[in-house]
Amino acid sequence: MAYDPPQPMWKRNAAGILDFALAFVVCVYLSSKLIGDVAHEPFFGEPILSLGLNGENIRIRGVPAFLAIALMVSYFMILGRTGGTIFQRLFGMKRA
Repeated sequence: MAYDPPQPMWKRNAAGILDFALAFVVCVYLSSKLIGDVAHEPFFGEPILSLGLNGENIRIRGVPAFLAIALMVSYFMILGRTGGTIFQRLFGMKRA
């Protein structure tokens, strides 16, 4: 078995930041379009997640916000166990 040195710090940080940004934008957008109109009353007062996309402000709260958080967690859990997230694969990072 050959020894693979750890990836450079900039590559790990860039992949993590870009993966989080991608997951946040996609999951908030999907949950706002799927069930965004279901929860009119917030659980905690103010919107939990907010995103400005193409001049359209997307604010989700309550059930759609919890769905977006669950989707982001599942993105990292599932892809982390199956060979790496999208940007880890694009940067050619090998998993242990």
